Amino acid sequence: MAGMTWILRTISWHRRKIAAILTALGMFALVSHLSGATEATTQVVLTSGSVAAGEPITDSDVALAAVPLAAVPANAVTDLSDVVGRNAAAALSARTILQPGLLVSGAPPPAGRSLVPITVRDAQLREMLAPGMRIALVSASGEVPGIVTEDAVVHTMPILVATSLVASGQAALILVDVATSLAPEVSMLGQSGQLTIFLTG
Repeated sequence: MAGMTWILRTISWHRRKIAAILTALGMFALVSHLSGATEATTQVVLTSGSVAAGEPITDSDVALAAVPLAAVPANAVTDLSDVVGRNAAAALSARTILQPGLLVSGAPPPAGRSLVPITVRDAQLREMLAPGMRIALVSASGEVPGIVTEDAVVHTMPILVATSLVASGQAALILVDVATSLAPEVSMLGQSGQLTIFLTG
């Protein structure tokens, strides 16, 4: 009983300090809650999954999502209709915020043809290439080089996008327009650096 009396007396003596502490804690919790709840966001287009370079983007590949303003690039795409049906200019990982530089500009390839990424590590050669230029692709694998196609067309040149989600190695990739029947072979050889480019016109 004496112990309880001492506790009550102590609380009575320090009630103002205790009240001040409780008030401060309550205000801190309220401010923390409000600051988290009012973080500014904006709706942008994100990839739902990975998309290979050159592949057309479908409805299931993208979605609108609220992203903190601080994490959104100035030119982020905000309308799904600006993306669906376009081709990816680079390999896109899931949750990538789409920007115009990540999308192929210009008309899509005609029926029977596909866009395929190939690696061109020679900087001087890349400088000579331009969209619309016709090139021949020669396989460097095996003992005897073989012509894969003489009817490839340069479509999209290397892109530089200010985002950590895009691998820097993609700066060596270009997209070429080839017959759809050759696309798997060109993709396999091209991305592994086994294709040699010859300018044909």
